[in-house]
Amino acid sequence: LMKWTLTLAATLSLFSPAIALAQETPPDPFVCSEVPEPVVSLDHGSRYVAGDDSRSEFDAASNLDVDMQLKPVDMFITDLALAANRAISSPEDQPAAASCVLSGLVVWAKADALSELATMNAQLSAPSRIAGLAFAYAQVQPFLNLPADQALVEAWLAARATATMDYFDADAPKNASRNNLRAWAGLAVGRIGLTLKDTAMVDWADASVRLVACQAEIDGSLPLEMARKDLALHYQLHAITPLVVMAALLQDSGRDLFSACDGAIHRAVDFALAALKDPNMIRMLTGHAQSYFNGTEELRGFELAWAEAYLSYFPSSKLEDFISTFKPLANSKIGGRQSLLWAR
Repeated sequence: LMKWTLTLAATLSLFSPAIALAQETPPDPFVCSEVPEPVVSLDHGSRYVAGDDSRSEFDAASNLDVDMQLKPVDMFITDLALAANRAISSPEDQPAAASCVLSGLVVWAKADALSELATMNAQLSAPSRIAGLAFAYAQVQPFLNLPADQALVEAWLAARATATMDYFDADAPKNASRNNLRAWAGLAVGRIGLTLKDTAMVDWADASVRLVACQAEIDGSLPLEMARKDLALHYQLHAITPLVVMAALLQDSGRDLFSACDGAIHRAVDFALAALKDPNMIRMLTGHAQSYFNGTEELRGFELAWAEAYLSYFPSSKLEDFISTFKPLANSKIGGRQSLLWAR
């Protein structure tokens, strides 16, 4: 089975309908979720205590405000991912599900959603959400034939991509312009660029992945994420997600990002897997017990969803065994259920 990747010169879609038809058809009738009020403006601050350079100590009130502002965006992306996945997995629901995704995106495009990002932190949190919107559209694009609506959505996505590039090139803080946040910006811009066949956007995504991945140390740790104290491993995983997925999207187009800087992405993946298995390894490196092991948080499947893209190119029994208890792997910001997107 061919891998579902979109190149600039090859197929029109990231997804192969022939493979999609082989997926299990969901048993329940498809129902399109109500489109939430478009979120045009975001002005939230940081999740973290002021003056905490490591950005590892949460400010409860500010963290709550961030969640409240982003919740309607995240819920919309989740609904879109579910509908998009339905479109590629259920032939009988394909027209309705694809139309559902497009109609929702049209509402947000008409409102020019996410166009007023008034604070630095809003600018930094938006790209991962833009990626989720772009992945949902990419899944259903092959099934659509509404040129006017599609042109509206595509122009809106292009504007969001351009604004993202402009911000990270000119205004993003030094660390944010090189850490996991830049990787997510690269994924958002790259996914849109592939859909729109925009070479400049894909070039920017390529450069962004290289910029972040090539900082990996010999052991695979990403230094800017290791500075996050007890959240170091959390943010290593957060960076790996866009790095792996963007590299996988470009793998068949002649852009071998996995080989960049002596296999930096491979090293980052190997480091994360080793650290998840041996808590003392990263504790010795950072000086802090990690959040997954100190009772602060529990490792969740969406944080490992990148593994399906990685394994579709690089089989690994160690990684396969580790993720087995977390399946099915899904993350709405990278297209939802990953087994539908990456054939293995």
